[in-house]
Amino acid sequence: MNKLHLLHEAEKLYCVENLSPEMIAEKLNISRRTVFNWKKKYKWDNHLVRMKNFSNQFAVDVYNVGTKLLTKLNDDIDNNRTFNKHEICALENIIKIIYKEEKERTKDLDNISHKKKFVKFLTPDVIEEINSEILGWNGAY
Repeated sequence: MNKLHLLHEAEKLYCVENLSPEMIAEKLNISRRTVFNWKKKYKWDNHLVRMKNFSNQFAVDVYNVGTKLLTKLNDDIDNNRTFNKHEICALENIIKIIYKEEKERTKDLDNISHKKKFVKFLTPDVIEEINSEILGWNGAY
């Protein structure tokens, strides 16, 4: 594996997978000093901030779309309109994304010794139960 490939792999491990320079050095079998030099020279922390900002904005956008979709479905229920199964499926997927993101945040906080009380909300299992028991829908499209 050439140095350029290792540089890109190291940057990915740092910015995307949130590994420490020490862990990256060990994983790629390179010196810590090399990783720290790359981190400084190529300004990985700036990339990390941009990626976190994008990730946070994406999470907010997904949450907003889910809220709007849930509001529309509630309105459909209140007005006895038939459900669009695609909207229900989209809401289900949005809830799964939010649930997964919350689990990742909780895991990240646990990894840095900060305990966070896990907020209970609609889990994928609860959604499946709602689909089958309340809506009478088996998930087929």
